[in-house]
Amino acid sequence: MNTPLYQELATKIQGLIRAGTFPSGSKLPSVRRLSREQNVSVTTAMEAYSRLEGLGLIQSRPRSGYFVRPPIVTAGQLPKPSEQSRKPITVQYPQIMQAVIEAVANPRIVPFGAAAPGDEIIPHKRLSTLSNALIRRHGAAAFRYSMAPGRKELRAIISRRMLSAGVQADPDDIVTTQGATEALALALRATTSPGDVVAVENPTYFGILHLCKDFGLNVVEVPMDAQKGISITALEELSTNYKIAACIVQPSFQNPLGSCMPDDTKKQLVDLAIARDFALIEDDLYGELGHSGPRPSALAGFDKDGRVIQCGSVSKWLAPGIRVGWVISRKYRDEIRRLKAIHSLSSSTLSELVVAEYFAIGGAERHLRRVSSLFGEYCAEMREAVLREFPAGTRVNQPKGGFVLWVEMPEKYDSELLSIAALEHDICLIPGSLFSASCGLKNCLRLSCGHSWSKRSAEAIRTLGRLVTTCVR
Repeated sequence: MNTPLYQELATKIQGLIRAGTFPSGSKLPSVRRLSREQNVSVTTAMEAYSRLEGLGLIQSRPRSGYFVRPPIVTAGQLPKPSEQSRKPITVQYPQIMQAVIEAVANPRIVPFGAAAPGDEIIPHKRLSTLSNALIRRHGAAAFRYSMAPGRKELRAIISRRMLSAGVQADPDDIVTTQGATEALALALRATTSPGDVVAVENPTYFGILHLCKDFGLNVVEVPMDAQKGISITALEELSTNYKIAACIVQPSFQNPLGSCMPDDTKKQLVDLAIARDFALIEDDLYGELGHSGPRPSALAGFDKDGRVIQCGSVSKWLAPGIRVGWVISRKYRDEIRRLKAIHSLSSSTLSELVVAEYFAIGGAERHLRRVSSLFGEYCAEMREAVLREFPAGTRVNQPKGGFVLWVEMPEKYDSELLSIAALEHDICLIPGSLFSASCGLKNCLRLSCGHSWSKRSAEAIRTLGRLVTTCVR
């Protein structure tokens, strides 16, 4: 019996996937293009893709097409849960911090350090056109102060967009900020005093740790699971032993682990915060950057009494330099407005007008779908390269959103030494110690996948794989 044509085509594509022609996360040709290139009917092309979907080799994404499915990951390939704090500690600064930050801005460096989108992601032509049109429309008013709480048209659009995350936020409860870092700073200022204890994820974004240190706060570190996020059991124990003023979490596509907290865990977290009377500060910076599927529900959507302060920004998917963020809270709204007026007075009027207009004309959703899909491809390609080039026993997360990888090497390797050696080869990475309040996690590192994967990227990973064997503690 002759093999059906669609099956022959599926077998051919399967061979190309195994050979690496289409690496995991990469986009396959559209049905019509496949039909044209292989000289088969559209129906045959669709049946071939359906067969590959049934085999678990590819997946379809609404309005985006077909993509090679990442390989099934076993627990042994993912980073292990981190350790729990024994007592509150003061955040420490690793000595290597300044050198790493300076390298991020160097254009010669392979940009695995900064968690920022590459230039190919930023819709600079569209933003330039909008900026010029808005300046003509508003004249000098486009350059005036925008006092807290910020431009009303932007706050109204943010309010509407939050509905997709399950959050009902009145525009009057939103304060615009100069990026997410200012939003987090205002939230911390509004809920804590020097000497208070704050619960943080371990590992967590180093900017959060720096804010805690600068505000004179002590922290307790809560273990993280690479897939499900923060340990509620550990946080419950810590909140029993210590009076926690606030807990800072990244429920959706956490930086650096990429974990996504299940909805039942979000509800448990909110219930625990109510029972132990601490504020929840939700860093939702990556919430809209899921590689496929619907946006995860925000933690604020499970809030019962206004104790969740939600922080967001467009920095990771639109333009980092545009510096537009926001903080959402009814309970702490007046204090946040007061603090905003004291510390930065206003935000950029033109930037807020541009972002509001970009949302209003409908370009945001199309752009988000495109860049989220690209980030998924970049992460998959880099993950495969790291597992191939780094020492045996290396573990790497498999994020379903965002664009950072957390690499856990065997204990004997030192990522700070690797970071220094990498800089000598014009490669920047962030050592794990920067993501720990106690400067631990030295066998771990974070790699940014915000730029397109290229021959230069692949060679840089090969170089890191060679260098790491010399970076032994």
